[in-house]
Amino acid sequence: MNNKIKISLSSVLLVGLWVGAGMVNAAPKSHKAVKTDTVKEEDEVKSPLGCRDVGYSFELKVLKILPEAAGERNSLYFIFNKLDQPLKLFQMRKEDSTRSLYLNHTIESHQWAVLSTSEKHIKYICAKADSESAYGDIVDCADSLKVCEYARVKFGLNNRGNLWLVNSNNKNGAVREVVNYGIIPR
Repeated sequence: MNNKIKISLSSVLLVGLWVGAGMVNAAPKSHKAVKTDTVKEEDEVKSPLGCRDVGYSFELKVLKILPEAAGERNSLYFIFNKLDQPLKLFQMRKEDSTRSLYLNHTIESHQWAVLSTSEKHIKYICAKADSESAYGDIVDCADSLKVCEYARVKFGLNNRGNLWLVNSNNKNGAVREVVNYGIIPR
């Protein structure tokens, strides 16, 4: 009879250890999942690989895009909307700028957009939606946007100019769209 009790106690102890080990392993997995989601969100806000923090400035709530070189070489800017709602970018033009169209754009919440330009400088006002105004409520671009420039980009002859290449996409999707368009960021 002592043998049966020893076997039963051993079995209970073994099952207890097995269940306990399962519970110990379960806790870090759920913790890792939360941590992974946070890491993914932080990674989405980081600039794409090779995209540098140059070629722009923020002044008086306005985004100034200032490419290092203009003319033959286009510049490629990745712009991220940090807000929880869509952000409208309205291009500011001088009175003598009647030869080209406005490059206004809307970037969805927590999404990237890509601007290709050969202009010497471009200025944007940032605005978020407002029910009382068609243009929205002006916000500080420095608080609302993350911007970076690809300094060395290979453009094909058919895809130069001033245009928004990517409307709104996640970071990897935006890079993929640029490459599919025939532009090689380096």
